[in-house]
Amino acid sequence: MRVAAKSTHARPALAGVALLAVFCGAAAGCLESKRPTEVMVTQVTTTIHPAKPPDCNMPVLTAEPTVGYQQIAIVEAWADINEDPAAVLPELKRKACGTGAEALLILGDRKQNADPQLYSVTPNESETAVTAANRSPNQAGDYVNKMQYRAKVGEEGHTGYYINGIAIDYTSGPNTAASGQPPTP
Repeated sequence: MRVAAKSTHARPALAGVALLAVFCGAAAGCLESKRPTEVMVTQVTTTIHPAKPPDCNMPVLTAEPTVGYQQIAIVEAWADINEDPAAVLPELKRKACGTGAEALLILGDRKQNADPQLYSVTPNESETAVTAANRSPNQAGDYVNKMQYRAKVGEEGHTGYYINGIAIDYTSGPNTAASGQPPTP
């Protein structure tokens, strides 16, 4: 009978420990939230290219090829600022495969950190008073909204790692963009 008594007291204790472990795990996950990588593709040609499998062999170029090529699509990615650039490249290649391109030309990449700064001096009373010249007295509220705005992916001020490339097909003629014009450096 004593064994049964011990096990009934042990169950709530084990349940409490398990519950505590779940809460600690959830709290740790919230503290270390990482932005998922977002890859965007913008077609720049009307030519239809059949998609390749996501794991296709997509060559990655870091310099403009010496042979002629045509731009098929812009392929760009935003990732967490602490993301390893080598971890973002497979996602970029996967999307480039979906365009049916023959290669992916990386144009550039950068990390930008837009940590919130301290607010400047807010508008004073003369700027927030309703007058004939100032019919919108809520400049202080507009200022606070502007300072607390979090930039969306692709907007200036968005924190993260950005990589920009173009999916290309090789041609026998000169290099061309979708419009038929030579690409700008």
